[in-house]
Amino acid sequence: MTQEKSLLGKYFPTDISKKQATDTGMAMTLILLLLGFFTKKILFYEIAIASLVVTMAIPMLFYPFAVIWFGLTTLLGEVVSKILLTVIYFVVLFPVSLIRQAMGKDTLDLKTFKKSGKSVMITRNHLFTAKDIEHPY
Repeated sequence: MTQEKSLLGKYFPTDISKKQATDTGMAMTLILLLLGFFTKKILFYEIAIASLVVTMAIPMLFYPFAVIWFGLTTLLGEVVSKILLTVIYFVVLFPVSLIRQAMGKDTLDLKTFKKSGKSVMITRNHLFTAKDIEHPY
């Protein structure tokens, strides 16, 4: 039960501020306005006007909606970021690494490092001048 409460507390915050409740009310109003626009039903506009008045007068009435709203956005943020990073890895990075490996590229000189006990770092004694700063690449 304790772990269940901590998970609910992590994803569905109960310490909603007045500003967060106001933001939720504004989001609900926007959703209602969009529903009215796309469905062409006046009822959604009427509810949106009432929602806006409540948001301006008593924003804490949106407290339960704010808990759900911020909880869903937190969950969505965690899930989407993991999915997006996984897709980027398998679509971009993994194929590039396979191609580089097939071409025999060894940018880090790992083969040299494994063959000898010496360092693979290159010592570069170079005096930097103003020209180096003007054209760094």
